Amino acid sequence: MNELEDYAIKKVAKGGFIIFIGIIFSSIAFLFYKILAARYLGPADYGLLTLGITILNVASLFGLVGIHQSIGKFINHYLAKKQYEKVKGLLISSFIITISLSIVILLFLYYSSNIIAEKIFNIQGLNTIIAIFSLGVPFSVLTQLLKYYFFAFKKPEFVIISESVFEKILNLVLLIAVISVSASLYAISWVYVVSLIVSFMIGTLLLTSKVKDILKKSLKPKFDFKQLISFSSPLILVGILGTALAWTDTIFIGIFKSSTDVGIYNVAYIIASALMIFWMSFGDIFYPIISELYAKKAKNLIRKNFEIVSRWIFIIAFPLFIIVLVFPSPIISLVFGEDYQGAALPLSILIIGYFIITAFGLAEQGLRTFKKTKFLGVLTLFVFLMNVILNIILIPLIGIVGAAIATTFSLLILSLVRLTYFRRMLKFGYNKILYSKFIFSSMIALVTFFYGIRLVNAYNIYIFISALAAYMLIYFILLIIFKSFSEDDIAILEAVERKIGIEFTVLKKLLR
Repeated sequence: MNELEDYAIKKVAKGGFIIFIGIIFSSIAFLFYKILAARYLGPADYGLLTLGITILNVASLFGLVGIHQSIGKFINHYLAKKQYEKVKGLLISSFIITISLSIVILLFLYYSSNIIAEKIFNIQGLNTIIAIFSLGVPFSVLTQLLKYYFFAFKKPEFVIISESVFEKILNLVLLIAVISVSASLYAISWVYVVSLIVSFMIGTLLLTSKVKDILKKSLKPKFDFKQLISFSSPLILVGILGTALAWTDTIFIGIFKSSTDVGIYNVAYIIASALMIFWMSFGDIFYPIISELYAKKAKNLIRKNFEIVSRWIFIIAFPLFIIVLVFPSPIISLVFGEDYQGAALPLSILIIGYFIITAFGLAEQGLRTFKKTKFLGVLTLFVFLMNVILNIILIPLIGIVGAAIATTFSLLILSLVRLTYFRRMLKFGYNKILYSKFIFSSMIALVTFFYGIRLVNAYNIYIFISALAAYMLIYFILLIIFKSFSEDDIAILEAVERKIGIEFTVLKKLLR
């Protein structure tokens, strides 16, 4: 393994490990936030809260206009060439564009909240929720922008501090506090906005500490608005429509059905989309690294990194996908309660789509690296429109199950087309023998999980968690028995060792 190859793979491992830990904590905190909110508010009011958060997220995407997806590529490219004046120009220009747009969006949402609530959704009480969440748009936009600055400067630990601790965990703590005094839906909505404001303030302090040399007055910024907008403009479609794809079903359920249906469906979405944390944790650090390799014309290393990281994602995601696919109803009952049992069938459908996009999602970062943003834009627009049409047809006919079918079909098309196109460019492959071992090991472990539950002949959250832990342990042991790991995986484990200061001597011997 040469020096550049060793650097690239281990950088992904270290960064991916940090981001993975951060996303785990962040996701758990946000999951508990949604569980508590869902149980406290009930399906109807929880549906209103979900619509408010959805509208905020969609509005934030318009405020970002795809610029956040350009940050990693340009900053790493400029840093590799020591063009610090361009880095400063990029930081300033991206901030000016996004803050200006987000303020315009805030004013639009705030003053049109009555029209949106009454004319589009026809849901009483939604206007106040929209007005509250509109105030969070600038802070949501800038918090996302800061997140991609941190990834670009290879400081994923800053994301953990600003997003995991001071947004998601603070959000949960404040929710518990307001619930303890029997707070209203509106107070819970304010909690969400306050957490965004605090996260933005902490993120700004962290960024200035990292780039104080670049931000010093003596360094004159060099702006390149044309290049930034030219690269980012197709990503407006990719970013807005790609993320909106996940929220389209929620919006149309709100239009055609009730806030109760929105609340029930969102439970299925929360569990299914949680699978994407494995793609996100490695994808966010993978993109800046391969952008740096692209600048150095190291195409073979991009291919190798893609194959390795894709394998890691599959190893972790597949066993969890199988558990949710087979046991949707018990999982919903244990976590959210019997009131949300209607989400079981949508969950079993959605988890298929979210597993596919998780397993093959790195193709998107790869296509962005190779400047195929126009292709991504056109593809995402097509899939988005297809998803809208399917939702309009299916939701009035079969309700939230129709929304799940529309979203899953759209995710399948999006993932497979991106993967096919990128594979033609990079000529990468999947080791069929290794992947067969992953699947076979998971299936054997699943049988153990199933019969373990039946043997106990009782079902509660503690038994389920114990059985799940045993299932993952058996799965991992089977992977070792079947020799499912390579020398690259050992090198990655060594990188994680150095990062966290813990020796894995016995584990490395087992993996070999």
